[in-house]
Amino acid sequence: MSNDFTKFQEYLKRLRSIYLRSLCAFRTFDTIERLRAPNIVGKDKAHENVKTMNRFNNFFVITKHALNFYFLIELSRILDDAKQSLHLDKLINFAQSNKKKLSVNEFKKNNPDRVFLQELASRYEGIKEDDFEKINKMLEETKDIRVKIKNYRDQHMAHEDINKKDIIISYDEIVKVFDLVKITLNIFSNKTDFSTTSYKQAEDTCENDTKKLFEYLKGKN
Repeated sequence: MSNDFTKFQEYLKRLRSIYLRSLCAFRTFDTIERLRAPNIVGKDKAHENVKTMNRFNNFFVITKHALNFYFLIELSRILDDAKQSLHLDKLINFAQSNKKKLSVNEFKKNNPDRVFLQELASRYEGIKEDDFEKINKMLEETKDIRVKIKNYRDQHMAHEDINKKDIIISYDEIVKVFDLVKITLNIFSNKTDFSTTSYKQAEDTCENDTKKLFEYLKGKN
């Protein structure tokens, strides 16, 4: 039977899944951009990669557009504020409202077969006010960026506004929001389940696979 503890873990799982998909799309998109940048891979290498992209121009144009569109849409879903949707704000509000229910007793009740359960239970602290303060500080620091991402989604992606405005979102701003989500999810999962996710392996795999694709396509030139 579902309770608030299991519901919270399910919310975490669902948002982690969305986050991972968005992050992988972003890392793949970013790797393509980096492979054509002389200041990153060198002039000769960048020239070769651009030549390869031009040879398979239709594929790369639509792939870059799709990756950019997808990671922003998925990131926007996490940053949404709709009452009927699951998003980061709803997760945070749920944790604050049900803090007492995310207790060590609920942890033990919902993890009866967990290895070293008693030892974990003795170390269980739950989500503290310091955790919420850290999260709220990051939310405040990313407030303007999150608004830009939402406006970009609304005007350029979910709708084709007639009078849409140019919205520039930098690489550093995107990374800052990704960090906000990752840190928040990891705080919650660590404090209620003793688990965290680094996502580095997924990022490295996306980057390496993209580089391998370029090398393969170069052989087709």
